[in-house]
Amino acid sequence: MVAASPCALAVAQWAYATAISSLASKGILLKGGHVLDALSSCKSIAFHKTGTLTTGKLTCKAIEPIHGHLGVTNGHSNPSCCTPNCESEALAVAAAMEKGTTHPIGRIIFGEQLRYSWHDYRAVLDHSVGKELPAVAVESFECLPGRGVAATLSGVKARHNENELSEASIGSLDYISSLYRSNGESEQIKAAAKSSAYGPEFVQAALSVDKKVTPFHFEDESRPGVCEVISTLREKAKLRIMMLTGDHESSARRVAKAVCIDEVHFSLKPEDKLNKVKVVPREGDGGLIMVGDGINDAPALAAATVEMILAQRASATAVAVADVLLLQDNICGVSFCIAKAHQTTSLVKQSVALALTCTRSGG
Repeated sequence: MVAASPCALAVAQWAYATAISSLASKGILLKGGHVLDALSSCKSIAFHKTGTLTTGKLTCKAIEPIHGHLGVTNGHSNPSCCTPNCESEALAVAAAMEKGTTHPIGRIIFGEQLRYSWHDYRAVLDHSVGKELPAVAVESFECLPGRGVAATLSGVKARHNENELSEASIGSLDYISSLYRSNGESEQIKAAAKSSAYGPEFVQAALSVDKKVTPFHFEDESRPGVCEVISTLREKAKLRIMMLTGDHESSARRVAKAVCIDEVHFSLKPEDKLNKVKVVPREGDGGLIMVGDGINDAPALAAATVEMILAQRASATAVAVADVLLLQDNICGVSFCIAKAHQTTSLVKQSVALALTCTRSGG
């Protein structure tokens, strides 16, 4: 066949090389031509929410003591409950605990703490500006992927003994409420958060310090141009599109609506995302593309047919194993890459078909 129609087959190699070069010029790197074949064979695409569909630049809207504080009324606690007050103590503790985290919520908490020193961070809590924070030191630290962070602290008065180290945890509201197993406290915490004056649509992280629970309310903005990308993938690539997130339902659906995605899977731990990515290809007749940043979605990315990574935010491990790297922090590269894959494989199939036809004719 090669002897009968060498030019037709040479076009296939030329098509792969040209496509890879074209993508590289747009800041999109592929592991090889086989990735183009895999992309064109996929029937579904899943997006991680935070930092992928959204900017990941969360804005802290409020800090709200809701449980275990002295005299909590309408989200405000007794000034003698914490030092110097509940809001400042919670912010200082969260900043100390999240200082080394890679999650966007951790970064915004730490950024707000720095605001008090240099005043060069965006205003997030107008009523907190100018207040000094207490010094808090982390004595021991444990990261629980997909759940939160636990630590023992000095610099915070323990409720029953001022000489004792304080125990603290920060993470999702479900994780924090699960730590309270007696006297229906878990349900009380969830009910208090649900009835919050700030509504259910914000992203929430909750802090627990010596049985005092304080949620942080965050707002995340969708990336510009996301709806156009989703529309292109749906109408031209004919892909099933879904969003995977660990956020609670109200927050997840608000973002999904903003980015024009109908299928939403929320309240997912990393292992839940992994299971979903494994199941989806079995529900259809093609593979799954997973788009993320490698933070809280690394196992799911590894299990996808094609891993597509936003490299600027990704961990070194995620970058090393990715099939597609988007070097520019621009989600428009997703639709461009998939369109190029379909165009290339179509040309290759036509070239091979021509080669076969010429071989038969020559025979």
